[in-house]
Amino acid sequence: MDQKQNILPLIINNKTFLHTAYMPFLKGGGLFVPTDNDYHFGDEVIVVTSIAYLGKKIAIPGKVVWIAAKSRANSQQGVGVQFSGPTKMKIKLAIESILGDLAKKPALSHNY
Repeated sequence: MDQKQNILPLIINNKTFLHTAYMPFLKGGGLFVPTDNDYHFGDEVIVVTSIAYLGKKIAIPGKVVWIAAKSRANSQQGVGVQFSGPTKMKIKLAIESILGDLAKKPALSHNY
């Protein structure tokens, strides 16, 4: 994987999209990021995201722990990234404060 591939952009414009992308069952939290690039379990990546409610871009270090291949019916190709590094709990808490009670409920539909 080249340096460019380890940066995954993700724009989160609303709470519904955040809810469908958030993966609370991952220890420390995580996000599903749609991508056509190929990744392997354990690849270290940085999710560069703009979450409308935070008002700024943030870079979230993580590792690939979920892979949704193109061949799956009714799903989007992409990867699940488990948060890592010293800011992982801060990011998890920020997302869960935005989602409120939704953070504890599975989304009716999800991206992964």
